Amino acid sequence: MKFASRRIKPLLALALGLAQPVRAESAPATGDQANVASIAPASGGPDHPAAVPAPMKTAIIDLGGGVTMEFILIQPGSYDMGTNEEADPDGDASPPRKVTLTQPFYLGKFEVTQEQWEKIMGGNPSHFKGAKRPVESVSWNACQEFLAKLQERTGRKFALPTEAQWEFACRAGTTTRWSFGDLDSRLGDYAWFGDVSGRTTHAVGKKQPNAWGLYDLHGNVAEWCADWYAKYRDARGQATDPSGPAAGDSRVARGGAWGDDSGYLRSTYRNCNGPDGANDGIGLRCVMLVEPSP
Repeated sequence: MKFASRRIKPLLALALGLAQPVRAESAPATGDQANVASIAPASGGPDHPAAVPAPMKTAIIDLGGGVTMEFILIQPGSYDMGTNEEADPDGDASPPRKVTLTQPFYLGKFEVTQEQWEKIMGGNPSHFKGAKRPVESVSWNACQEFLAKLQERTGRKFALPTEAQWEFACRAGTTTRWSFGDLDSRLGDYAWFGDVSGRTTHAVGKKQPNAWGLYDLHGNVAEWCADWYAKYRDARGQATDPSGPAAGDSRVARGGAWGDDSGYLRSTYRNCNGPDGANDGIGLRCVMLVEPSP
C-alpha cells in the first residue's frame, strides 16, 4: 500500500500517520561547476555491478554548535529511469524511459538527522528519538519550512530532490534492483529494513554506502521528493530534467523504510503520501543547489 491517505503502499511503520559558511573539502578552481562530466549508467552482474566511480567533491554546511550537514556533488548524466512491467507489480514505475539531468547538484550524504532538524526548527517530531537518527514524522509541507529556514541560516539554496535526481543518485550508474546488485542476501549490508532493523530507525551512515558515497538510500526512512505523484504512463514526455506532473494530491517518497520488506527498497520503487501527511517511516534528504561560477 502507499502511505498516502489517497494511495498507500506497505510501509510497516508503527505510527501511520547570522549565515554560516560552506566549507568545501576539495574546492574546484572555477566555482561549483568545475570538473563536471557527463555520466552514463553502466551495467553489471548481481555480485559486482558496474558503477560510475564516486564523485569526489563534497561540501560541508556548518549549522553551529558542532552540527554540520555534508553534501556530495552529483554530476549530470543520462540513465533509464523506472523499470519494465514484469518488475513493477504496482504498475506505477513502468515503462522505463531515458532521462537526462543537465545540471550538477549537491545531495545530502546522509538523511537529515534529528539534531540537524532541531537546530533549524527548534523541535523534534520524531517517534524514534536519537540525535544521529533520521528525522521522521515530518510532512512534505514541514520539509519546505525546514528548507526555507536552512536557506535563511546558510545563504545557500536548498530543495528536496526531484524523483529523477533521487533515482539517478541512488542507482549510481547501476541497472540492478538495488544500487549494489540483485542479491537479496546482501541488502542487510546496505539497509535497515524488515527484521534487520529491529522495528526501529538507526543512526545514519552505519551501513555501507552506494558507489557514490551516499548512505541509507535503501531503508531506514523513506525520503520525500519534490514531485507530485502520478503513474509514469500518465506523465507524458519531459525526459530532460523532469520534475513530475504540475499538480496532484500526493507527493513522492522513495527508498523504503525500516519496517518494509526488501522489494519496497528497490532503486525504482515509488511511494507517496499527501503533502500534509507524516508518519515514522518518512524523512528527507536535501539537495543543495550548485552556485554558478563567478
